[in-house]
Amino acid sequence: MLAAASAAQAAVAFVSIGLPAIGPELSHEFGLSLAELGAMLTAGLFGSGLSLIAAGIVVDRFGARMPTLAGTALAATGLAVAATAGTAPVLFVALAVSGFGSAVVPVAGAGALFRVYEPGRRAWALGVRQMSVPLGGTLAALAMPALEAAGGVKLTLTVAAVAVAVTGVLFAFAAHETPTPRAMRARRPFRSIWRAPGMQRLLIVASFYIVVLQAVLSFTVPAARAAGLTAFAAGFTFFAINVTAMISRVAWGHVADRSGGTRRTRTLAEAGGVAAIGALLFTVALHVGAAVVIPAAVLFGFGALGWNALVYVSAGERAAPELAARSVAVAATVVFLLSAISTPLLGALAAHAGWDVFWIVTGVLAAAGALVAASLPAAAAR
Repeated sequence: MLAAASAAQAAVAFVSIGLPAIGPELSHEFGLSLAELGAMLTAGLFGSGLSLIAAGIVVDRFGARMPTLAGTALAATGLAVAATAGTAPVLFVALAVSGFGSAVVPVAGAGALFRVYEPGRRAWALGVRQMSVPLGGTLAALAMPALEAAGGVKLTLTVAAVAVAVTGVLFAFAAHETPTPRAMRARRPFRSIWRAPGMQRLLIVASFYIVVLQAVLSFTVPAARAAGLTAFAAGFTFFAINVTAMISRVAWGHVADRSGGTRRTRTLAEAGGVAAIGALLFTVALHVGAAVVIPAAVLFGFGALGWNALVYVSAGERAAPELAARSVAVAATVVFLLSAISTPLLGALAAHAGWDVFWIVTGVLAAAGALVAASLPAAAAR
């Protein structure tokens, strides 16, 4: 089931994380300005952000299988329509619809893993599942340009639709999550989630950390090129960061599972501390050269990109067990929407204040998130 959940998540990330790999081709084919291209690339992210909580409700109430099948069908259909889109508005709506449907995959995956894995293995399992996000993006960076060269945007999105459909169906039939009995359904569930001990502070931590994550993913390459690195060195730096992201999510999950899962909040704070130190070292390294930039970026990425499984598992454990999927959906909604909103704001910061100020601000945000994480009460790992 973990393998199937990871494959489905990777297929979704193939589109949501990997679509920028053919950004220039999309811009040329549909006549998009930079602002319009940015909106196109985040259309699926906005769609997912709007439907995550609804996905959590249906997964908690009906189990993982049927919501996953329905969401996968909608996601694949949206990508199929996007593949045949002739105008930019049609492409935007189709990608948003696809994101709306695919939001059930991370929620159902987290809910199913919560019920299968005991607390002492849960953060590791979600770390493995989250590792598939940068894996999907890395595969897209390699495959999408080749697919676009062979058959244009139509072939690229058609292949993505098939991947989402096949992996989504496989995960739906591998999931063991069952519907919550009517007698166990919580009254006023979102009030219970919002008032769960530490939940509000956890969402603050997620808000700080997602801005840091978006800074690393979206602006490492432009900053490296502005510092004089070659296109190859900048690209290799980004590749190294993505590989680090895959390793770090499993590693932080393993550390967080120590002592039966009671180490979650401490590990979450440690990840932010590593990101803060990495941001400052990366700022200095940009003035030295590629030989120093790459190891600094690896340290930076290890903290900045390794935390999200810890947020989701902590969110799921703070509310009642029957609300696990909904709790994860609340945290994921904050992450998805802020990631889409913060990216253009980060670009404006870099343009107006320069790269040194940009990365120092990023380090300060990581440190602030770590301080809040250190004050979190421990969740009851159930």
